[in-house]
Amino acid sequence: MGLKILSSTLDVCRSYATGIRKALGGVSADRICGLVFCGTSDTMEYHHLLDELKSAVYDTLGRRVPVTLIPQYLLPEGGLSLEIYTLEGSANIHIEDEGGVCYGIIESSEESMLFIEGIPASDFSESVCQQSQEVFAKLDNLLTTHGFAVDDIVRQWNYIGSIVSYRDGKQNYQEFNDARTCYYARGVWANGYPAATGIGAEGDCIIVGGIAFKKRKQGDKGIYPIDNPLQVAAHVYSKRVLVDDDQNAMKSTPKFERAKLIETADGACCFVSGTAAIRGEESVDAHSARLQTIKTIETIEYLVSKENLVQFGCKPYDLRYVKLHVFIKHAQDYEEVRSVVEEAYPHIPVLYSIADVCRGELLVEIEGILIS
Repeated sequence: MGLKILSSTLDVCRSYATGIRKALGGVSADRICGLVFCGTSDTMEYHHLLDELKSAVYDTLGRRVPVTLIPQYLLPEGGLSLEIYTLEGSANIHIEDEGGVCYGIIESSEESMLFIEGIPASDFSESVCQQSQEVFAKLDNLLTTHGFAVDDIVRQWNYIGSIVSYRDGKQNYQEFNDARTCYYARGVWANGYPAATGIGAEGDCIIVGGIAFKKRKQGDKGIYPIDNPLQVAAHVYSKRVLVDDDQNAMKSTPKFERAKLIETADGACCFVSGTAAIRGEESVDAHSARLQTIKTIETIEYLVSKENLVQFGCKPYDLRYVKLHVFIKHAQDYEEVRSVVEEAYPHIPVLYSIADVCRGELLVEIEGILIS
Protein backbone atom coordinates (compact mmCIF):
# COMPACT_ATOMS: atom_id res chain seq x y z
CA MET A 1 0.00 0.00 0.00
CA GLY A 2 1.89 3.01 -1.29
CA LEU A 3 0.96 6.62 -0.58
CA LYS A 4 0.95 9.27 -3.28
CA ILE A 5 0.53 12.94 -2.38
CA LEU A 6 -0.75 15.65 -4.71
CA SER A 7 -0.34 19.25 -3.58
CA SER A 8 -2.06 22.42 -4.73
CA THR A 9 -2.94 25.90 -3.54
CA LEU A 10 -6.66 26.55 -3.82
CA ASP A 11 -8.11 29.51 -5.60
CA VAL A 12 -10.67 30.60 -3.04
CA CYS A 13 -11.49 34.02 -4.40
CA ARG A 14 -15.06 32.93 -5.12
CA SER A 15 -15.65 30.01 -2.77
CA TYR A 16 -13.92 27.09 -1.13
CA ALA A 17 -16.18 24.74 -3.07
CA THR A 18 -14.96 26.05 -6.44
CA GLY A 19 -11.31 25.58 -5.49
CA ILE A 20 -11.94 22.10 -4.11
CA ARG A 21 -13.85 20.98 -7.19
CA LYS A 22 -10.99 22.13 -9.39
CA ALA A 23 -8.32 20.45 -7.24
CA LEU A 24 -10.16 17.13 -6.99
CA GLY A 25 -11.42 17.09 -10.56
CA GLY A 26 -8.93 14.56 -11.91
CA VAL A 27 -8.59 12.39 -8.80
CA SER A 28 -10.26 9.00 -8.41
CA ALA A 29 -12.45 9.39 -5.32
CA ASP A 30 -12.23 5.73 -4.34
CA ARG A 31 -8.42 5.94 -4.02
CA ILE A 32 -8.39 8.97 -1.71
CA CYS A 33 -7.44 8.08 1.86
CA GLY A 34 -7.24 11.63 3.20
CA LEU A 35 -7.25 15.35 2.47
CA VAL A 36 -5.14 17.85 4.41
CA PHE A 37 -5.93 21.55 4.20
CA CYS A 38 -3.62 24.22 5.62
CA GLY A 39 -4.68 27.83 6.08
CA THR A 40 -6.92 30.17 8.01
CA SER A 41 -9.98 32.30 7.41
CA ASP A 42 -10.64 35.91 8.35
CA THR A 43 -14.37 35.32 8.38
CA MET A 44 -14.88 31.88 10.01
CA GLU A 45 -13.71 30.29 13.23
CA TYR A 46 -11.99 26.91 12.99
CA HIS A 47 -14.91 24.51 13.47
CA HIS A 48 -17.11 26.47 11.07
CA LEU A 49 -14.39 26.51 8.40
CA LEU A 50 -13.76 22.78 8.87
CA ASP A 51 -17.48 22.06 8.44
CA GLU A 52 -17.53 24.17 5.27
CA LEU A 53 -14.57 22.28 3.82
CA LYS A 54 -16.03 18.88 4.69
CA SER A 55 -19.33 19.87 3.11
CA ALA A 56 -17.61 21.07 -0.07
CA VAL A 57 -15.57 17.84 -0.27
CA TYR A 58 -18.71 15.72 0.15
CA ASP A 59 -20.53 17.70 -2.54
CA THR A 60 -17.57 17.22 -4.90
CA LEU A 61 -16.83 13.53 -4.29
CA GLY A 62 -20.27 12.28 -3.27
CA ARG A 63 -18.70 10.55 -0.28
CA ARG A 64 -16.94 11.36 2.95
CA VAL A 65 -13.17 11.15 3.25
CA PRO A 66 -10.89 12.06 6.17
CA VAL A 67 -10.35 15.83 6.21
CA THR A 68 -7.72 17.59 8.31
CA LEU A 69 -7.52 21.36 8.68
CA ILE A 70 -4.23 22.81 9.96
CA PRO A 71 -4.89 26.34 11.30
CA GLN A 72 -1.67 28.01 10.20
CA TYR A 73 -1.19 31.04 7.94
CA LEU A 74 -0.03 29.87 4.52
CA LEU A 75 3.08 31.50 3.09
CA PRO A 76 3.71 33.60 1.12
CA GLU A 77 0.23 35.12 0.68
CA GLY A 78 -2.29 33.32 2.87
CA GLY A 79 -5.15 31.37 1.35
CA LEU A 80 -5.60 27.64 1.60
CA SER A 81 -3.51 24.69 0.42
CA LEU A 82 -4.70 21.15 -0.20
CA GLU A 83 -2.72 17.92 -0.03
CA ILE A 84 -4.46 14.88 -1.50
CA TYR A 85 -3.28 11.55 -0.08
CA THR A 86 -4.10 8.75 -2.50
CA LEU A 87 -3.35 5.06 -2.37
CA GLU A 88 -1.37 3.14 -4.97
CA GLY A 89 -1.49 -0.63 -5.23
CA SER A 90 -4.20 -3.21 -4.78
CA ALA A 91 -5.24 -2.50 -1.18
CA ASN A 92 -8.89 -1.67 -0.50
CA ILE A 93 -10.05 1.56 1.19
CA HIS A 94 -13.17 1.68 3.31
CA ILE A 95 -14.23 5.00 4.87
CA GLU A 96 -15.96 5.06 8.24
CA ASP A 97 -17.02 7.56 10.88
CA GLU A 98 -16.71 6.94 14.61
CA GLY A 99 -17.94 9.57 17.05
CA GLY A 100 -17.72 12.29 14.44
CA VAL A 101 -14.18 11.33 13.38
CA CYS A 102 -13.72 10.20 9.77
CA TYR A 103 -10.98 7.72 8.90
CA GLY A 104 -9.94 5.35 6.17
CA ILE A 105 -9.46 1.62 6.76
CA ILE A 106 -6.87 0.40 4.27
CA GLU A 107 -6.38 -3.35 4.02
CA SER A 108 -4.41 -5.82 1.96
CA SER A 109 -3.63 -9.49 2.44
CA GLU A 110 -0.48 -8.58 4.39
CA GLU A 111 -1.19 -5.38 6.35
CA SER A 112 -3.78 -2.98 7.72
CA MET A 113 -3.67 0.78 8.08
CA LEU A 114 -5.91 3.47 9.58
CA PHE A 115 -5.63 6.96 8.10
CA ILE A 116 -7.16 9.21 10.77
CA GLU A 117 -8.19 12.79 10.09
CA GLY A 118 -7.08 15.58 12.42
CA ILE A 119 -9.31 15.36 15.50
CA PRO A 120 -9.99 18.79 16.99
CA ALA A 121 -11.12 19.23 20.57
CA SER A 122 -14.74 20.34 20.67
CA ASP A 123 -14.05 23.43 22.82
CA PHE A 124 -10.77 25.30 22.35
CA SER A 125 -11.42 27.37 25.48
CA GLU A 126 -10.82 24.29 27.65
CA SER A 127 -7.37 23.66 29.14
CA VAL A 128 -4.71 21.88 27.11
CA CYS A 129 -5.05 18.90 29.44
CA GLN A 130 -8.85 18.68 28.99
CA GLN A 131 -8.64 19.08 25.21
CA SER A 132 -5.88 16.49 24.93
CA GLN A 133 -7.75 13.96 27.03
CA GLU A 134 -10.88 14.39 24.88
CA VAL A 135 -8.94 14.00 21.62
CA PHE A 136 -6.97 10.96 22.82
CA ALA A 137 -10.18 9.32 24.04
CA LYS A 138 -11.72 9.69 20.56
CA LEU A 139 -8.55 8.41 18.95
CA ASP A 140 -8.39 5.41 21.29
CA ASN A 141 -12.04 4.56 20.67
CA LEU A 142 -11.63 4.14 16.93
CA LEU A 143 -8.31 2.29 17.29
CA THR A 144 -9.94 -0.18 19.67
CA THR A 145 -12.99 -0.59 17.42
CA HIS A 146 -10.78 -1.91 14.64
CA GLY A 147 -8.39 -4.01 16.68
CA PHE A 148 -5.50 -1.57 16.79
CA ALA A 149 -3.53 -0.68 19.91
CA VAL A 150 -2.11 2.72 20.75
CA ASP A 151 1.38 1.39 19.98
CA ASP A 152 0.29 0.65 16.39
CA ILE A 153 0.40 4.41 15.67
CA VAL A 154 3.33 5.01 13.31
CA ARG A 155 2.77 8.69 12.48
CA GLN A 156 1.10 11.37 14.56
CA TRP A 157 0.52 15.06 13.85
CA ASN A 158 -0.06 17.29 16.88
CA TYR A 159 -1.17 20.90 16.39
CA ILE A 160 -0.99 22.90 19.60
CA GLY A 161 -2.29 26.45 19.75
CA SER A 162 0.13 28.97 21.29
CA ILE A 163 2.52 26.08 21.83
CA VAL A 164 5.19 27.93 23.83
CA SER A 165 2.75 30.10 25.81
CA TYR A 166 1.60 29.44 29.37
CA ARG A 167 -1.76 28.96 31.03
CA ASP A 168 -1.92 28.94 34.81
CA GLY A 169 1.84 28.51 35.05
CA LYS A 170 1.96 25.54 32.68
CA GLN A 171 3.52 25.68 29.24
CA ASN A 172 1.06 24.44 26.61
CA TYR A 173 3.53 22.07 24.93
CA GLN A 174 4.66 20.59 28.22
CA GLU A 175 1.06 20.06 29.33
CA PHE A 176 0.32 18.33 26.01
CA ASN A 177 3.38 16.10 26.45
CA ASP A 178 2.20 15.12 29.92
CA ALA A 179 -1.23 14.15 28.54
CA ARG A 180 0.34 12.22 25.67
CA THR A 181 2.60 10.33 28.09
CA CYS A 182 -0.42 9.30 30.18
CA TYR A 183 -2.22 8.02 27.07
CA TYR A 184 0.86 6.23 25.71
CA ALA A 185 1.39 4.44 29.05
CA ARG A 186 -1.10 1.77 27.96
CA GLY A 187 1.16 0.74 25.05
CA VAL A 188 4.22 -1.54 24.94
CA TRP A 189 5.92 0.28 22.03
CA ALA A 190 8.03 -2.69 20.93
CA ASN A 191 8.52 -0.98 17.55
CA GLY A 192 9.30 2.43 19.03
CA TYR A 193 7.13 5.51 19.40
CA PRO A 194 5.49 7.14 16.35
CA ALA A 195 7.18 9.63 14.14
CA ALA A 196 5.51 12.88 15.17
CA THR A 197 5.28 16.61 14.75
CA GLY A 198 4.37 18.84 17.69
CA ILE A 199 3.96 22.30 16.22
CA GLY A 200 2.19 25.55 16.97
CA ALA A 201 -1.12 26.64 15.49
CA GLU A 202 -3.40 29.66 15.63
CA GLY A 203 -5.70 30.10 18.61
CA ASP A 204 -5.82 27.76 21.60
CA CYS A 205 -6.53 24.51 19.78
CA ILE A 206 -5.49 20.92 20.25
CA ILE A 207 -5.77 18.88 17.03
CA VAL A 208 -4.35 15.38 16.61
CA GLY A 209 -4.32 13.14 13.54
CA GLY A 210 -2.30 10.14 12.53
CA ILE A 211 -1.69 6.82 10.83
CA ALA A 212 -1.80 3.41 12.52
CA PHE A 213 -0.25 0.41 10.79
CA LYS A 214 0.24 -3.26 11.53
CA LYS A 215 1.21 -6.47 9.80
CA ARG A 216 -1.39 -9.23 9.72
CA LYS A 217 1.07 -11.98 10.65
CA GLN A 218 2.63 -11.92 14.08
CA GLY A 219 6.40 -11.81 13.90
CA ASP A 220 6.53 -9.84 10.64
CA LYS A 221 8.83 -6.91 11.34
CA GLY A 222 8.24 -4.25 8.73
CA ILE A 223 8.19 -1.33 11.21
CA TYR A 224 11.41 0.44 12.18
CA PRO A 225 12.04 3.37 14.54
CA ILE A 226 14.88 5.45 13.08
CA ASP A 227 17.04 7.43 15.48
CA ASN A 228 19.63 10.06 14.59
CA PRO A 229 23.14 9.97 16.12
CA LEU A 230 23.28 13.75 15.63
CA GLN A 231 20.46 14.23 18.14
CA VAL A 232 19.46 12.84 21.50
CA ALA A 233 16.22 10.89 21.12
CA ALA A 234 13.42 13.23 22.17
CA HIS A 235 11.84 10.67 24.49
CA VAL A 236 15.03 10.58 26.62
CA TYR A 237 15.65 14.33 26.86
CA SER A 238 16.99 15.40 30.22
CA LYS A 239 14.75 17.40 32.57
CA ARG A 240 17.04 20.36 31.95
CA VAL A 241 15.61 21.03 28.48
CA LEU A 242 11.97 20.49 29.49
CA VAL A 243 9.94 23.53 30.50
CA ASP A 244 7.56 24.13 33.39
CA ASP A 245 7.36 26.73 36.15
CA ASP A 246 6.13 24.13 38.64
CA GLN A 247 9.11 22.30 40.14
CA ASN A 248 6.84 19.37 41.03
CA ALA A 249 5.40 19.11 37.54
CA MET A 250 5.44 15.83 35.66
CA LYS A 251 7.68 17.25 32.88
CA SER A 252 7.23 14.33 30.53
CA THR A 253 9.51 14.00 27.54
CA PRO A 254 8.05 14.27 23.99
CA LYS A 255 7.23 10.69 23.02
CA PHE A 256 8.29 10.31 19.38
CA GLU A 257 11.03 8.90 17.19
CA ARG A 258 13.06 10.99 14.76
CA ALA A 259 11.58 8.93 11.90
CA LYS A 260 9.54 5.78 11.36
CA LEU A 261 9.95 3.50 8.37
CA ILE A 262 7.31 0.96 7.40
CA GLU A 263 7.71 -1.77 4.81
CA THR A 264 4.58 -2.52 2.81
CA ALA A 265 3.83 -4.90 -0.02
CA ASP A 266 4.51 -2.02 -2.44
CA GLY A 267 7.78 -0.74 -0.96
CA ALA A 268 8.88 1.38 1.98
CA CYS A 269 7.48 4.61 3.38
CA CYS A 270 9.49 6.77 5.77
CA PHE A 271 7.84 9.42 7.94
CA VAL A 272 10.28 12.11 9.08
CA SER A 273 9.22 13.79 12.30
CA GLY A 274 9.20 17.54 12.73
CA THR A 275 12.92 18.37 12.79
CA ALA A 276 14.61 21.55 13.96
CA ALA A 277 18.13 22.86 14.55
CA ILE A 278 18.91 20.71 17.59
CA ARG A 279 22.21 18.89 18.04
CA GLY A 280 22.41 16.57 20.97
CA GLU A 281 19.53 18.07 22.90
CA GLU A 282 20.56 21.71 22.55
CA SER A 283 19.22 24.29 20.10
CA VAL A 284 21.86 25.79 17.79
CA ASP A 285 22.17 28.95 15.68
CA ALA A 286 19.48 30.62 17.77
CA HIS A 287 19.38 33.95 15.91
CA SER A 288 19.55 32.87 12.27
CA ALA A 289 16.66 31.29 10.38
CA ARG A 290 19.00 30.63 7.46
CA LEU A 291 21.59 28.77 9.54
CA GLN A 292 18.88 26.84 11.38
CA THR A 293 17.41 25.75 8.04
CA ILE A 294 20.81 24.55 6.80
CA LYS A 295 21.40 22.64 10.04
CA THR A 296 17.92 21.10 9.92
CA ILE A 297 18.39 19.87 6.34
CA GLU A 298 21.78 18.39 7.24
CA THR A 299 20.13 16.58 10.15
CA ILE A 300 17.32 15.16 8.00
CA GLU A 301 19.69 14.09 5.24
CA TYR A 302 21.76 12.06 7.67
CA LEU A 303 18.63 10.64 9.30
CA VAL A 304 17.34 9.14 6.03
CA SER A 305 20.74 8.18 4.60
CA LYS A 306 21.40 4.56 3.66
CA GLU A 307 24.18 4.49 6.24
CA ASN A 308 21.82 5.46 9.03
CA LEU A 309 18.96 3.22 7.90
CA VAL A 310 21.24 0.19 8.03
CA GLN A 311 22.26 1.08 11.59
CA PHE A 312 18.64 0.61 12.66
CA GLY A 313 18.04 -2.70 10.91
CA CYS A 314 16.56 -1.42 7.66
CA LYS A 315 17.57 -2.27 4.12
CA PRO A 316 19.61 0.51 2.48
CA TYR A 317 16.58 1.95 0.72
CA ASP A 318 17.03 4.62 -1.91
CA LEU A 319 14.36 6.93 -0.53
CA ARG A 320 12.90 9.88 -2.40
CA TYR A 321 10.90 12.76 -0.99
CA VAL A 322 7.24 13.08 -1.91
CA LYS A 323 6.54 16.10 0.30
CA LEU A 324 8.02 18.53 2.80
CA HIS A 325 6.28 20.93 5.16
CA VAL A 326 8.36 23.84 6.42
CA PHE A 327 7.12 25.71 9.48
CA ILE A 328 8.55 29.23 9.89
CA LYS A 329 8.16 31.26 13.06
CA HIS A 330 8.47 34.73 11.50
CA ALA A 331 7.02 35.64 8.10
CA GLN A 332 9.97 37.93 7.36
CA ASP A 333 12.25 34.87 7.26
CA TYR A 334 10.25 33.20 4.49
CA GLU A 335 12.38 34.21 1.48
CA GLU A 336 15.62 33.34 3.21
CA VAL A 337 14.34 29.96 4.36
CA ARG A 338 12.73 29.19 1.01
CA SER A 339 15.95 29.88 -0.90
CA VAL A 340 17.85 27.38 1.27
CA VAL A 341 15.13 24.72 0.98
CA GLU A 342 14.73 25.09 -2.78
CA GLU A 343 18.48 24.90 -3.33
CA ALA A 344 18.54 21.61 -1.41
CA TYR A 345 15.27 20.23 -2.84
CA PRO A 346 14.63 21.91 -6.20
CA HIS A 347 11.99 19.44 -7.43
CA ILE A 348 10.15 18.51 -4.23
CA PRO A 349 6.64 19.81 -3.38
CA VAL A 350 7.10 22.05 -0.34
CA LEU A 351 4.44 23.68 1.82
CA TYR A 352 5.37 26.74 3.89
CA SER A 353 3.33 28.06 6.82
CA ILE A 354 3.74 30.25 9.89
CA ALA A 355 3.94 28.41 13.21
CA ASP A 356 5.71 28.65 16.54
CA VAL A 357 8.16 25.81 17.06
CA CYS A 358 8.32 23.94 20.38
CA ARG A 359 11.20 26.03 21.75
CA GLY A 360 11.17 29.81 21.77
CA GLU A 361 14.62 30.11 20.17
CA LEU A 362 13.81 27.78 17.26
CA LEU A 363 12.76 29.59 14.09
CA VAL A 364 12.24 26.74 11.59
CA GLU A 365 10.97 23.15 11.62
CA ILE A 366 10.70 20.69 8.72
CA GLU A 367 8.80 17.41 8.34
CA GLY A 368 8.61 15.09 5.38
CA ILE A 369 7.49 11.83 3.79
CA LEU A 370 9.76 9.67 1.65
CA ILE A 371 9.11 6.45 -0.28
CA SER A 372 11.30 3.83 -1.90
